Amino acid sequence: MRKEYTYISKNTLQYVYLHDCDCAHMYYAENCLIFEMEWMEILREHPQNPFSQAYQSGAGRIELFQPKIIECTLAIKDNKNVRSVEAIQELDYYGLEFLEYEQECRKSDGYYAELFLIFDRDSCYDNIFLKIEYQWSTVAWNTFNGVSWIECI
Repeated sequence: MRKEYTYISKNTLQYVYLHDCDCAHMYYAENCLIFEMEWMEILREHPQNPFSQAYQSGAGRIELFQPKIIECTLAIKDNKNVRSVEAIQELDYYGLEFLEYEQECRKSDGYYAELFLIFDRDSCYDNIFLKIEYQWSTVAWNTFNGVSWIECI
């Protein structure tokens, strides 16, 4: 993790709610799948959340180490085609929004996750669906900006 962050945690994605969170850039670098996040919802159970409620973070970063694509499809807007992505190095996209992030821990060989993200309306892509395995993850951010919207529902 190049940039310095105030809060950094390892393998705590189960305590981060990503639905509706904006991802400015998703890309592969140095054996990591990196998500540059505009914000995240840090649940009250997160070990670095000092509050009794979920809080929205400021800008942050998620890194999935030693990732391997199990399945990845990219929907293209204009012609409604779907393209498979097989090489993790191809993942380099801007302007995304998380709709789903489901993770499970596999004790012997890391983690498995399914992600569904949509693209900004200006993109030529509609959505990306990704099934991925990885060894470990980090979540990092600098600030807590206020009580999360999920506390209001």
